[in-house]
Amino acid sequence: MTFLPVLSQALAKLILCIQNLAGDDRCCARIDRYLDIVDLRMMAAPIGVGGGEEAARIRQVVAKMEPLTRSILILVVGQKMSVGEVSRRFGMREERVCRHYRAAVCEVAARCYAKGAR
Repeated sequence: MTFLPVLSQALAKLILCIQNLAGDDRCCARIDRYLDIVDLRMMAAPIGVGGGEEAARIRQVVAKMEPLTRSILILVVGQKMSVGEVSRRFGMREERVCRHYRAAVCEVAARCYAKGAR
């Protein structure tokens, strides 16, 4: 009977590995489906309406991001999900989620807070 928990864990890891083979388009579609059903009133927008010139610049940068990177930023900032939660819910490796989140933060920082941006 002790074999069952080990088999269960192995199957869970195998399923996660297979899901990780999904391309960015498929992962982004999973996130979009989730965001379509979530109550948007409960979500804190990454950068809401208003906020002046700086917020407008950030919104422009976010709008131009690649879709999966933007979706992960919305989940982490807007939905206040941890990287682990995003990973488990959407079947992505934590490293992949971290890579996209870091890319989003670096892109915002580089384009909005570089010397020439001000």
